[in-house]
Amino acid sequence: MHSLWKRLLFAFVVLAAVLLAGVAGYMTIEGWNFFDSFYMTVISLTTVGYGEVRDLTTNGRIFTIFLLFSGMGILAYGMGTFTAFLVEGQLMDYLRGRQMLKKIKRMRNHFILCGYRGEGRYALEELIKTKTPHVVVDKDISELKDIFPEHDLLVLEGDPTREQTLVQANLGHAQGLISALSTDSENLLVVLSARELSPTIRIISCVFDRDSAQKFQRVGANGTVMADFIGGLRMASEAIRPTVVSFLDAMLRDKDKTLRIEEVTVLEEGNDWIGKSLRDIDFPRQTGLLVVAVKSLDPEKYIYNPGADYVVMKEDVLIVIGGAEQIFKMKTLLGHDLGDSETEIEADGSAAPREAPAKS
Repeated sequence: MHSLWKRLLFAFVVLAAVLLAGVAGYMTIEGWNFFDSFYMTVISLTTVGYGEVRDLTTNGRIFTIFLLFSGMGILAYGMGTFTAFLVEGQLMDYLRGRQMLKKIKRMRNHFILCGYRGEGRYALEELIKTKTPHVVVDKDISELKDIFPEHDLLVLEGDPTREQTLVQANLGHAQGLISALSTDSENLLVVLSARELSPTIRIISCVFDRDSAQKFQRVGANGTVMADFIGGLRMASEAIRPTVVSFLDAMLRDKDKTLRIEEVTVLEEGNDWIGKSLRDIDFPRQTGLLVVAVKSLDPEKYIYNPGADYVVMKEDVLIVIGGAEQIFKMKTLLGHDLGDSETEIEADGSAAPREAPAKS
């Protein structure tokens, strides 16, 4: 595309030079005014055949012949370059879009992020840092590459409030959806559409009006986040417990480290951890993670700082702290489906298709 831009710019400059030369030539040779000279130059270059503006002298006719031969070639080159610019640009965009849709279609257990500005930007940064497979959906994705130039993201340009767009984002196989659009009305439509398409997907939405939070929950949101409410709590925490806040900031925002607090569910199928204590599992050596709490389903309660004698049960939710790579390893050990068989997680958290065997 860059070479096409250069060719187009070159053609424009040369064509402008020919027009100026034509105007100057007729004004000098024939003594015409600017408008008649410009008009004669244009009809000569475009070969529309309207005839001469005025009678030409012999020198004027010789100059016109020269102008026709030189100008027609340059005009043809410029038109051809402009046509190629339109066709190739649209064709490349179309091909990129088709390839992107194929990748998205193969994804499994991914997250759909609707909106990448404001709160959505920070949600996207977290998805990238934790290597969580995701798709970004927005009406206008033109700024996304400028914000995250170093990441090859899976993006879908379309209206996330429309069911068709969510279907294209492979909502049926997604693990969760985050709606971070700029208004409550848009976010509400996303939640409503997503819940109608998938009764089980986990939906989190940004809410600006506190009174609207219950509406979001009624139409299917599993959770809502209010930026001003979170901001107020943050300011109070900063004043009351500054060391804790600085620790959490360092943990979440350090670009060189991806230390995270994560929840991991103990699945039943193919899991030899069930019925064993944390000591017998040798949890720290196997995973490198620290278990800070367990959410037990029978009865449903939280067990904080469980000891080495704690026996892991089916569907326990282990709340752990550690690096993203360690968490990824633990989920693999527990048999979590981290993506379909044709998708692997890149270093930037995006999903890329694995090489599949060629089909005859």
